[in-house]
Amino acid sequence: MQMHDALRHTPGGAALSALAAAFGATPEQVAAAMHVVGSELAWHLEKNTLSRCGLADLVEAIGRGEHAKLLAGGDAFRGEAMRAEGNAILQHILGTKDRSRALAARAARRSGLNEETLRAMLPSLAVVTMAGLASRAKNSLRKVLSVMPSLGSWSRGSPHADLADILRRGCGAGPYAKGRLRRVVRTAVVGGGSFRPRGALRWYLHFMLARPVRAPIGRLLTRFGGRR
Repeated sequence: MQMHDALRHTPGGAALSALAAAFGATPEQVAAAMHVVGSELAWHLEKNTLSRCGLADLVEAIGRGEHAKLLAGGDAFRGEAMRAEGNAILQHILGTKDRSRALAARAARRSGLNEETLRAMLPSLAVVTMAGLASRAKNSLRKVLSVMPSLGSWSRGSPHADLADILRRGCGAGPYAKGRLRRVVRTAVVGGGSFRPRGALRWYLHFMLARPVRAPIGRLLTRFGGRR
């Protein structure tokens, strides 16, 4: 399952319809927008997992679980809490408002929604993306967490936060040496996000060669489809 399929697999299974109703869109338009947004966020999240601190930050975010809580309310998509959390995710992953606006513009073109609607919807799509990743990655991380020794007075009260601190320090845990721990955790997170298990060199080559070609092809396909 890819990141852009997250709407169909969120708690309750009704996120697609609820999000469409909240923003006056059709489920098909929301699914098309999610395809663009989920794929883009997955790309940046994959890049984050290549660094020790980036991977640690993602593990800690997975453990907090606030994304699933926000999705529990059927009318939450236009709430201030959803908007604030979604904007925080976008800021962390994309870095600038200009990148968020550019992403909204691309998703609007692909979905047929206007940019204003897509900009309002974008924080909710970001939360849905992270909720799907967190749900799947938590299951994958259970084996690691089950053998991680207690940190005692150094513990932050959460196994995911403790694991994140161990990763930031470049240490090992339990039966995992430091290098192996990082590889095992990254594999679990990559599986949860349905990323491709690329190393730094392969990611960079794809960034330099394949990715610049895909964008114009996508625009041509969208334009061609609109003329039919």
